[in-house]
Amino acid sequence: MADAASPIAPFPPGGASALRRRQRMDAWRRRSRLIHILRRALPAAIVAILVLLAGWVVVRGVLVRFGDLHGLNGAMIHMSNARFYGRDGDQKAFILGANEAARDNLDPHRIVLTRPILALSAGDPTERHISADQGVYRDDTKYLLLNGHVSLRDPNGDDLITDRALVDTAHGSIAGQGRVYGSGPTGTITAESFAVYNQGQLVVFRGEVHSVMKRG
Repeated sequence: MADAASPIAPFPPGGASALRRRQRMDAWRRRSRLIHILRRALPAAIVAILVLLAGWVVVRGVLVRFGDLHGLNGAMIHMSNARFYGRDGDQKAFILGANEAARDNLDPHRIVLTRPILALSAGDPTERHISADQGVYRDDTKYLLLNGHVSLRDPNGDDLITDRALVDTAHGSIAGQGRVYGSGPTGTITAESFAVYNQGQLVVFRGEVHSVMKRG
């Protein structure tokens, strides 16, 4: 006897199209949910960013203000009409003044000066004065670097003018590697460099030295 064949259920009409429609509908619903979430999340994120930016502006303002107050209240950081006193190797006093003085926060031994003026052998008959537009003083080595319209005057009426000079306040010596012009009661002199030793008793000029002496 032959086995009876199992009946095969026919594929419902339009089944493939209905499946595709359901898949498209599910995809559309997922996109709709994502768009709905983004519509809520994006404005909230923008507001959060604006709040953070505003907070940072406030915090930065406070930090800057604190730094300004620290600079104003800390006499070791910034000074007006500053004065520094010391003595050289011969125990002769020197006084370093400036319109403005600012101590370097990263290097506390470095002091930047505006309109510095230095008196060597202060109170002595041989007192000399040196002035410049700008200067940097190191209180650990006692060296003073001067820049811009450097002028050295001694009690004899001699005046040296140059653009840059280095002063060793511990020994009262001065050196300049730039063009120098000197004038005084005895005449004028120009040179490429100069050096002052022994508390001003010896002055050496080097490089294309030209002098004009006045007749007595």
